[in-house]
Amino acid sequence: MAPRRLSRLVALLRYHRPRQFAWRLYRTVQRHLRRRLPERLVFQAGQSQARWKPGARSAFQRIAARRLLLWPERNAQAADIVAGQFRFLHQTRDLRIETAGDEPEMDWNPAAPRLWRFHLQCQEYLTDLADQQGADAAYNIVRSWLGQPRHQGPTRDPDAWHPFCISRRLPVWLSLAAAHEPPAAIAGQFWRSVADQVLWLRRNCEWDLGGNHLLENLTALSLAESYLDLGAAAGGTSVQPRLLAELDEQILPSGEHYERAPTYHALMMVSVLQCAEAARFAQSSVLDPLRIVISQMFQFAQWIRQPDGHFPLLADSARGETPDLDKLFEWAEAFWDPDARGNPTADYWATQTDRGDRLLFDVGPLGCDHLPAHAHADLLQITATLGGRDAIVDTGNFDYEPGQLRQRCRRTSAHNVLQLGSREQCDIWSSFRMGRRGKVIWQHRGTTDGYSWCAAAHDGFGCPVGRIVVWSGSAWTVLDWFDGDPGPVDAASRLHWHPDWRLAPGPGRSIVTAFHPDAPELIYTVKRLGESANLSIEVSLYCPDFGQQIANQVIVNVQRCGSNDSAGWLGFHLSLPAEPTSPVPRVHLDGGCLNVSLPDGGAISLSAEGGHQVG
Repeated sequence: MAPRRLSRLVALLRYHRPRQFAWRLYRTVQRHLRRRLPERLVFQAGQSQARWKPGARSAFQRIAARRLLLWPERNAQAADIVAGQFRFLHQTRDLRIETAGDEPEMDWNPAAPRLWRFHLQCQEYLTDLADQQGADAAYNIVRSWLGQPRHQGPTRDPDAWHPFCISRRLPVWLSLAAAHEPPAAIAGQFWRSVADQVLWLRRNCEWDLGGNHLLENLTALSLAESYLDLGAAAGGTSVQPRLLAELDEQILPSGEHYERAPTYHALMMVSVLQCAEAARFAQSSVLDPLRIVISQMFQFAQWIRQPDGHFPLLADSARGETPDLDKLFEWAEAFWDPDARGNPTADYWATQTDRGDRLLFDVGPLGCDHLPAHAHADLLQITATLGGRDAIVDTGNFDYEPGQLRQRCRRTSAHNVLQLGSREQCDIWSSFRMGRRGKVIWQHRGTTDGYSWCAAAHDGFGCPVGRIVVWSGSAWTVLDWFDGDPGPVDAASRLHWHPDWRLAPGPGRSIVTAFHPDAPELIYTVKRLGESANLSIEVSLYCPDFGQQIANQVIVNVQRCGSNDSAGWLGFHLSLPAEPTSPVPRVHLDGGCLNVSLPDGGAISLSAEGGHQVG
């Protein structure tokens, strides 16, 4: 077995949980058996019919109204959808199939990336379509879906009946039915399909995967349990205890969702809010613990939100997938519990001015160890808004399809971190896999002589690699260091800039100035730090949304460390405009100790091994 393959197998066994392997084996055997069994032995569709519980339809309209406000950009696509033009991931496809009848049919199995097909099958565009073009336009699509032979049973179309697609589609269908009664011609078929989807989902929750997929599964089942009468099929164990147990695991003490991607954090807030609405309607005892979870998630979301109103694009985040944060926060406030206590700064550190200058320092782990699907090689990353505008940014993510762009967006060089040579902080492979990975080995923060600072280190390159960020009130000093690396290496530290910003090199490859066209009078200065470092500007990509790539610029500070050096340091000094000149701290790395001499005479001395202050 090749060494890399063996390393990946070892990582798989080390980080994944035994129950994940057990569930994966069970699902694999189950899938093979289902392919060989007659369809009637796998699942008998149409045996049950769902209906609203008393008062449920009017109660569900609360969820429908909230959901309608969360993705306002979908309203603009309604007219195109009526014409058969569907746009997801910045890719448009014409799904009309001309027939002999009065109405063209839809192609429910287009040649498209799987995520695109998932968006099509989740049908989250239906409520916006009904709002903009009328209920008939939305139900025409539902009618087409119900009439597709491949949708008549779960073994015929793996996309349409995928547990994730069912989980995202059911709240949409119920929202549509709550606002607009299904037409009589399809009402019976509609409610039978709802029952079938609930029953199939109940048997096929994604326990092998977990994470956001499983929370979506449990959310859909919670809504069905609270609002729907499934007749004889309504029996079985309540989903509520499993929901609470999963939330207890997936929501960290900080209030952050454990996959550590802000977009997914927001999406999971939507899920928990829907569950809370269901619990309130059903007068369930789970409402109080759900309010605590919502409040903790809300606190974290408020804290990490940038001055420009957006979340930072950490890990697999995407602007278009993130719900409108103002509307999301308004919904969360309805369930606010003042006794909830989160700690948003457990894995992050930030400083901010009244003018919207904010630097965020991520000192937490890459992601969830047993589920690293949405994690990137971004240990000790920084992002920043300057003057209230996105400035120093994460590259983002282009798509989930295996290939060069997916790999590029997840690599170390796509993030604002230190890289040693061509080595990676972690072994990124396939679309969602991660083998060997670095870990944060320590973090400390404090205030010294009026300077705020935070320092952390990781072991992603086989030796201690650290970063300390110092805030003077008028400038940030970002210092990267490594200790114990064998042999010559090019150490490179990068700052990826939002495409709107204009960068210009200064004299001697030691300074770069930056300004935003909307405020050209505000000049920000980036100085190189390092005994023999060279500053340059390179061209890269910025992917704020799926299917979107925009050219941007990257400031790269590179320092060559010779064969006799086992340690080195370099960094940046970012000065704010309209402030007195901020002196640059002096740095010395020796004997496993990082010494930062502050301009006012104080010093920060940290042990490279443990991060504790020395002296």
